[in-house]
Amino acid sequence: MALPQGVLDFLYERAEAEGTPRPSNQDDLFSSGVLDSFALVDFVALIEDECGIKIPDSDVNPGNFQTIETVERYVDGRRG
Repeated sequence: MALPQGVLDFLYERAEAEGTPRPSNQDDLFSSGVLDSFALVDFVALIEDECGIKIPDSDVNPGNFQTIETVERYVDGRRG
């Protein structure tokens, strides 16, 4: 399942603010500068709101949010 547009817009706006291209599904969001430890907190809260899921604190780590594709799989798993 694709992520809601609001989640993608967050990433695209962060990329623009960092002066990097919009991330593709496989781009590393951390090494590109789109996400960092501070932005991850806001990103997780947005995913919870937009996707209607609860993300446990133990799951808030870069491995679960490395790429758009990884985030989609994570959200699908939480919904499923």
